[in-house]
Amino acid sequence: MTSVMRSDDVRKSNRRRVLGAVRRQDGLSRTDIQRKTGLSAATVSAITSNLIAEGVLIYPDTKRSAGAGRGRPKVALALNPDTALVGTLIFRHNIISAAVTNYAGQTVGEETIEIVTAEASPKELRLALCRCMEQAIQRTGRASVHLQRISIGIQGVIDIDGAIMLWSPISRQTDLPIKQWLEDHFAAPTHVSNDCDMIARALNWRDPLRYGRNFAAVLLADGVGMGLLLRGQMINGTRSSGTEFGHMTYLPGGALCRCGSFGCIEAYASAYAIDRRATGGHEDQLPPEPQGAYNIDAIANAARNGDRQSRIAIETAGDAIGTGLANIYALVDPFPIIMVGSGVVAFDLMEGSIRRALRANVAGKQVENIPIDCFTDEYPLVREGCMISALLAHDEQIADFGSIPEVVS
Repeated sequence: MTSVMRSDDVRKSNRRRVLGAVRRQDGLSRTDIQRKTGLSAATVSAITSNLIAEGVLIYPDTKRSAGAGRGRPKVALALNPDTALVGTLIFRHNIISAAVTNYAGQTVGEETIEIVTAEASPKELRLALCRCMEQAIQRTGRASVHLQRISIGIQGVIDIDGAIMLWSPISRQTDLPIKQWLEDHFAAPTHVSNDCDMIARALNWRDPLRYGRNFAAVLLADGVGMGLLLRGQMINGTRSSGTEFGHMTYLPGGALCRCGSFGCIEAYASAYAIDRRATGGHEDQLPPEPQGAYNIDAIANAARNGDRQSRIAIETAGDAIGTGLANIYALVDPFPIIMVGSGVVAFDLMEGSIRRALRANVAGKQVENIPIDCFTDEYPLVREGCMISALLAHDEQIADFGSIPEVVS
């Protein structure tokens, strides 16, 4: 049976392609858009004219660029910053940060507040999230701002609908309806995501050629997590955000993880686990609160200077990571890895054990030269992933319905 697209579906699809091209590279001419989208000149002209009339696209600079040559100059088109404002939130241990971004992707207001997340009640968390975003909005300098969309990245397990924080190591609270909280307060469509998924989304957006259809972003920080893209799609569970790489079993009955289980990858590869082993801590003791209490840089330097216990701790972390990756590779084939977070400062000491574990545990598949890139700071990536997710969602709305704000009732 042949499926025929309706003319309205074709129109929406073509609008998405045009917006996607300009979102990816601002300052394109109609000829550039035609080349990048494969659409006809007439189609591009009609769509861009409509988007200009709707206030979505603008002419930022009509001057001929240097070296433009003879003939009629190309007129660049850009996203109109005033089309929409989106909000991003990052919820991590003892810190909530918010940013307001215009439609062109420029940050126009931001705020950070501190809160003892492990002790906060649901009401206190709700008020803190809303207050942080309100203060970021105030910093835009505009008397009244209506956000068109909000995206929030959280360290923890999120339900598959992006609405509820099911569990997080940074809070004693479970099943928090964060989407409802924010939509009730701001009347803006909201999506809640796992922070590692947002890291992977940001990397994919930054460099789709290098971080394209198949790769994993592995977070090595106070916790261990993974954002996984396969065939260009984010991989999640059937009921939750899934891909809890840090809570896969490395050693059954082994070291205690802060999730309450024994032998998790995180219980060997996280900052608290490396610190626990390097300092001779007991593996059956619950680790103290995460975030900022562990100096992995100092442990790595001690290992480089010959401290045996520090080196063992870091190499064990590498073995846990490599073993976990090998188990995933057995299911879905090898893919490139991007290590992200504070633990990356010790990557030179753990890379060998990661690759040894891969060679020892992956049969019949090429793992010798798996690319592994490193980024030391995860939070800019989490924010960028939230931002681009919100902006792309608003692009979809504009492509389908025009630049009319979607209001949550």
